[in-house]
Amino acid sequence: MLTEVNEPIRVGLIGLGRSGWKIHADGLAKLDEFQIVAAADPDAARCIEAKNRFGCTTYSDPKSLLSDPQVELVIVATPSHTHVPLGVAALHADKHVVIEKPLAQSVAEVDKLLAAANKTGRILTCFQNNRFEPIYTSIRDIIDSGRLGELVLIRRAIHRYTRRSDWQTLRKYGGGELPNTASHFLDQLLLLLDDTPIDLLADLRHTVSAGDAEDHVKLVLKPKTGPLIDLESSSVIAAGQPGWLIAGTTGTLTTIETTIHVKWYDPSTVEKIAVTEGAAPGRTYVGGKKISWNEETITTEPGGTKRTLDFYQHLARTVRHGADLYVTPETVRRQIGIIERARRQTGLL
Repeated sequence: MLTEVNEPIRVGLIGLGRSGWKIHADGLAKLDEFQIVAAADPDAARCIEAKNRFGCTTYSDPKSLLSDPQVELVIVATPSHTHVPLGVAALHADKHVVIEKPLAQSVAEVDKLLAAANKTGRILTCFQNNRFEPIYTSIRDIIDSGRLGELVLIRRAIHRYTRRSDWQTLRKYGGGELPNTASHFLDQLLLLLDDTPIDLLADLRHTVSAGDAEDHVKLVLKPKTGPLIDLESSSVIAAGQPGWLIAGTTGTLTTIETTIHVKWYDPSTVEKIAVTEGAAPGRTYVGGKKISWNEETITTEPGGTKRTLDFYQHLARTVRHGADLYVTPETVRRQIGIIERARRQTGLL
């Protein structure tokens, strides 16, 4: 089917659950650049709901959707363990593909997807929409400004107390806090690091949720160069801490919900200090004159639907106008490698 550059991208949506319906479908419905022309789900009631809302063709199984010549872009929003086989099948059906995170369960699976994309010449991307989170983009701007100096520590904490009991608590379906929730934040953090070897300490625990997958994640990443990364994503911490803490040689950044607080100084305004051997003058610990600190508080908008709209608007420019792909599978491959290492280290494969 020939397409004009200004025609909406014809979407086939596989999976009408939480992500497929409440995130992808809701977001695409707000964008003129896309049109949902087909949907697939084994739940007949959900298919009727999609047909009534979008006037689309519906299928009870994904294979039929992949054979639909109307479909130009396939979105895979199904349980995690199905992402790779459906993604590969969609690519071989000559469709562009968006895969909900996690992209895959292993680096080998990512490479399988990449091989299929390279062979077919189709676009493959992963729905890492938190790259567009307003507070995250503001944090990146602050880091790039140099106000914090050389970064020493980046700590990311996602704390809540939630006793989950859905399919994402089961390892056989690719469930777990690490691939399904923490992967968003691990993705953000890895983008702040150079492409350098990383030592990893992982602590994955199954605590208060049902099933057998981890609901508490602690990762410490020590790159060969750059700041230490400390990530906590947990369902068993009832008293939360700042979502972000970034410490540098000339400043510190912290966040509470969507508010950023930055405290920094200009190193050109302070004298250099030198070691004084012997008795400490005045029995004090502080060296040099008092620092004159600057402080700023920035309130960002909530992420919400904006992250989804930004992701798909970037993708539309790639599909229709040949713009560079914003979320490349190669960048996500690094994230999947850390997840796989953490699982092997803790025995939660």
